[in-house]
Amino acid sequence: MSAAGDWVSVFAPATIANVGPGFDCFGISLGEPGDIVRARVVAEPGVKITAIRGDGGALPYEAERNTAGQAALAILAGEGEWAARHGLELEIEKGLPAGSGLGSSAASAVCGAVAAMLAVGHATGSVYNRDRVLFAAVDGEAVASGAWHADNVAPALFGGFTIVQSLDPLNVVRLEPLLPCRVAVVTPDFVVETKRAREALPKSVSMRDAVANCANAASLVAALLTANGPLLRAALADRLAEPHRAKLIPGFAEAKRAAIAAGAYGCSIGGSGPTLFALAPDEDDAERAGEAIVATFARHGLTSRLLVCEISPLGARRI
Repeated sequence: MSAAGDWVSVFAPATIANVGPGFDCFGISLGEPGDIVRARVVAEPGVKITAIRGDGGALPYEAERNTAGQAALAILAGEGEWAARHGLELEIEKGLPAGSGLGSSAASAVCGAVAAMLAVGHATGSVYNRDRVLFAAVDGEAVASGAWHADNVAPALFGGFTIVQSLDPLNVVRLEPLLPCRVAVVTPDFVVETKRAREALPKSVSMRDAVANCANAASLVAALLTANGPLLRAALADRLAEPHRAKLIPGFAEAKRAAIAAGAYGCSIGGSGPTLFALAPDEDDAERAGEAIVATFARHGLTSRLLVCEISPLGARRI
């Protein structure tokens, strides 16, 4: 066990939130790439961020305005008198671009919460508390999104396929799918800010669309747990967020059709976008689906990056 003052380094992976019909409740871990946060206990109260790398100078150093910094502050808030005499120093290394739909802000928040909890635990002897870390990470992620939600935070923290059953009280379910599938993730070279994507959503939806999404969300979980590919193909349809956020992504409808024609079960927007993801039966189908999306973006004047991976059982971890 490290003594107080030693650095603790934590990695948290990229994630896909919503996963089709699971708006604000479903999420999957991609395992990599991801962010890294280093934390250590210092004598000065509060949280001080002393280095940020890989962000192009875009992220704030003020802890209250930074997702990792706010998450660390939330951990300190539970330390009582000890936090009146001690604080944390953070260093952040961004491996995920902001506004990409890969859970960048959530990955940093998770790293900040886990690293802070471990650093404080080494100094005080307190036991790692899963619920405190989850709450702190959600609190940190809200700095970027402007809303309190955990659909990216949960898979970044726990890995696998996660369901945010409730926010109040905060309750997360973690599953490991039995259906073999691969994920094609295509990120075009432009940014959709999370706040803008949320502003694109309607204030209300029809009963018909709400019922359809409930049926699709339940069917998607059933498909993953019963290895039912045809059911997954039918369930990967979103009637709540996708129709409105698709307008922010040039060529979306064409890219979705191309991915399915190339062998994917389905295709949708990763989180708030502009990343698109496609679930496919195997790596070859995922590769073809991803390349079809890349080609579609190219026809619309956009360069993009393709990642083919699995739904990873790995979430945040000390490195």
